[in-house]
Amino acid sequence: MSAFLSLPIDKKIGRILHITDTHLFACENETLLGVNTLDSFNAVICEIEKKKQYYDLIVASGDFVQDGSKAAYERFATRITQLDIPCVWLPGNHDMLPNLQPVFNEYQIPNEKLILLGENWLIILLNSQVPGKAYGRLAESELSFLSETLQQYSERNTCVFLHHHPVLSGCQWLDQHCLQNTESLQNILKQHPQVKTVGFGHIHQNIEQQWEGRMVFATPSTCAQFKPQCNEFTVDECGPGWRDLSLYEDGTIETQVSHIESTLFIPDLTINGY
Repeated sequence: MSAFLSLPIDKKIGRILHITDTHLFACENETLLGVNTLDSFNAVICEIEKKKQYYDLIVASGDFVQDGSKAAYERFATRITQLDIPCVWLPGNHDMLPNLQPVFNEYQIPNEKLILLGENWLIILLNSQVPGKAYGRLAESELSFLSETLQQYSERNTCVFLHHHPVLSGCQWLDQHCLQNTESLQNILKQHPQVKTVGFGHIHQNIEQQWEGRMVFATPSTCAQFKPQCNEFTVDECGPGWRDLSLYEDGTIETQVSHIESTLFIPDLTINGY
């Protein structure tokens, strides 16, 4: 697990685009919770292009496809590479790595787990996928990689990304599918105050809160969202989303979530599961 990507920047702020949970299909007409996921993903990318915001890196944090197909991964890869921004990724519970990896390799979307961003920042990507399960777990190899990397780069401010949420969302039905060994992650992070934030997807909603003295955040899906603070499965009216992160050399972070405001992507609120 020594693969890394070094991104030199000649300015004081590093900028990251975080997108997650695109849930694409092989068929362009398929929907998830009443939302055409290809159309919503394209709308997000078009809005990002329209804003002309500079980014140093895209972090794509899993659940790229809903049906596991190579064709769906190709849809993601084709569109994301058109942004011409370095993109790194980690898998979600819906992802099929035997289909994902060949496609992303073909499109030169690297499987780096360690990214050096300028002189001051380190980005670490962790695989929390448990094949065939909705919940997540960090394998011992992932925990060892995290611990060793943080020791090696102790002078760098650090962002950690994974797919599953290590903190409770307040949605009982979602929290049964959270990261199952959060305590193991906590024990490592407690020893490394240089970790400024932990980011994730999976729960299809925006969360920003303090955890163990650092900010943690969930980024909304590029398709349908789940309504916060609901014990049972509930779809939210909030549109497709993404997150911007600005990383300052002194270790401070600014972040903003954006949504597509369009009646084209209102989900079917009567659906009670997926």
